Amino acid sequence: MITKDTSSFHRRVDWNLFRTFHEIVRAGGVTRAAAEITRKQSAVSLALKRLEDHLGVKLCRRGPAGFSLTDEGLIVAETCEVLQAMVSGLPNRIEKRAEQLAGRINIKLIGNIVCERLDTAIGSFHARHPQVQIGIDICTWDVVAGLLLREVSDIGLSPVRHFRADLEYNFLFDEVHRPYCGRGHALFGRTFDHPSELRNEPFVLTGNDEPDELTAFRIAHGLGSRIAGLSDSPEEAMRLAKLGLGICFLPEGLAANAVAQGQLSPLLSFDAAPHLSIYVITNPAAHRRLARDRLVQEILSTGH
Repeated sequence: MITKDTSSFHRRVDWNLFRTFHEIVRAGGVTRAAAEITRKQSAVSLALKRLEDHLGVKLCRRGPAGFSLTDEGLIVAETCEVLQAMVSGLPNRIEKRAEQLAGRINIKLIGNIVCERLDTAIGSFHARHPQVQIGIDICTWDVVAGLLLREVSDIGLSPVRHFRADLEYNFLFDEVHRPYCGRGHALFGRTFDHPSELRNEPFVLTGNDEPDELTAFRIAHGLGSRIAGLSDSPEEAMRLAKLGLGICFLPEGLAANAVAQGQLSPLLSFDAAPHLSIYVITNPAAHRRLARDRLVQEILSTGH
């Protein structure tokens, strides 16, 4: 009989034994089951014996009269049928759950990312999963990794200084940063092919929000040694540039409207300006994954 202490039975037993027993019952014997699941008969017989030993009962009779289940075997067979149905139905249950996603996705991104692909993906995701709340917070690029690892954030959007083995990175787009000046600036309307031609000009800097690649670019070409203004907010730095305080590096997408309205003018050609790669960053080990992964998939597939 089954031992009285059954509290740890589910931990001790190999669940694969139930699957094998289900195949034995379905096939009507060990030999037929072994053939159908392409395993040696001896291996199937051993699995049956192991399950019987765990339960402390005989589950079937085998002999000249053929294969039949004991009363205990009938109970186990019924349980195996239920387990098989539950496991078989998991993909549909998961898919149904995915179609009815709920909860919250927190996105941390550097300020003023202008990316139509991203906007389209978020709008499309919301249309399909209206119960999911999407929160967007602005932060500097250097804190994104820490927020993801602490699971404060679900998705990060930023340039990357160092690629960490414990995070996943997917390229989103190249963000072009060009130096701009306001309408009242002496260089308004002119375009230069080499950055060093601007080295003596006063600059408005974006402080902590400036990515490493842009800082390195400025230093390499001697730009920004004369500081006319400073703001960690790209919008406020752009305001100072519009007012004529100095030249300011801005993401091309952010400056586009001001350029179209004649308030700003780019001073470097497209090819001469620095390009920063923006990545979609996630933590593969995070607990909240289903809604997050669906949104990331939407972002990466949009426009492709």
